[in-house]
Amino acid sequence: MNLRVFHRTRYVYRVPVSDSSNQVRLRPATEDPKRLSFFLLNVHPPRRLRHFRDEFFNYVQWFELPEPHTELVVEATSHIKTSSQYAEGRPTGVSLGGLGGEGADSLRPYLTSSRYVNVNQDVWRLAIDAKEDRTDVFEVAESIMHLVHREWTYAPAATHAQTHMDEVLFDRRGVCQDFAHVMLGMCRALDIPARYVSGYLYNGPRGTLRGAQASHAWCEVWLPGRGWFGLDPTNNTLADERYVKIATGRDYDDAAPIRGSFSGPPGATAALDVTVEVEER
Repeated sequence: MNLRVFHRTRYVYRVPVSDSSNQVRLRPATEDPKRLSFFLLNVHPPRRLRHFRDEFFNYVQWFELPEPHTELVVEATSHIKTSSQYAEGRPTGVSLGGLGGEGADSLRPYLTSSRYVNVNQDVWRLAIDAKEDRTDVFEVAESIMHLVHREWTYAPAATHAQTHMDEVLFDRRGVCQDFAHVMLGMCRALDIPARYVSGYLYNGPRGTLRGAQASHAWCEVWLPGRGWFGLDPTNNTLADERYVKIATGRDYDDAAPIRGSFSGPPGATAALDVTVEVEER
């Protein structure tokens, strides 16, 4: 699919703030110019943008705004050609016993607890229930996806960006970020390397997928010799050509689209408005 993605984040501050420092992860995760034909990031007030790769190889753009300001706008536009990694079918055939060995050191961060994901007995018991007698890694991951989608209620106002997996595990309510965190915990509890993905979802003119026209989140699991494969527990579907990957990490903290800080007097808060458009070109 040929998609156009537009993302605008606007902060309006109650009082002037200064010394704003921001990291932006909004560039699609590809170096192939045949796939990413256009990307532009604009910031207002205008700033010089610097970029680097973080420890998870995400493309990060960074800027500072030292002078006082009452508004900050970040806009990103991408033209991206997507495809499905499932075009030749589901990647079955790897057993749970075949995990480990290949890339063990680099995969370790995706097997343990992280800031928003806790690998504990509660999540392990849920994972065992989802697994049943399955031994194929991808089939187990699919069964976990099905369970999270079935047992958790999609409730946009129930959580916030800093909600921990443990809270969602108890309340059984949340949004795409929360569903992804729960699935990550369950996969990791079974020693399946799993990572968080932030990005976008194309829903089409008559689609019913949750999380479209907004930043979306899903999971990827690692299969030795084959790579990472995406699953979306929010929509109970595989991440195919409708999905645009932006950043990956252990959880939301590593892949947040925009993360920043500022200085201001007591009570200096910001009203946040986010607009996302994903459409076919």
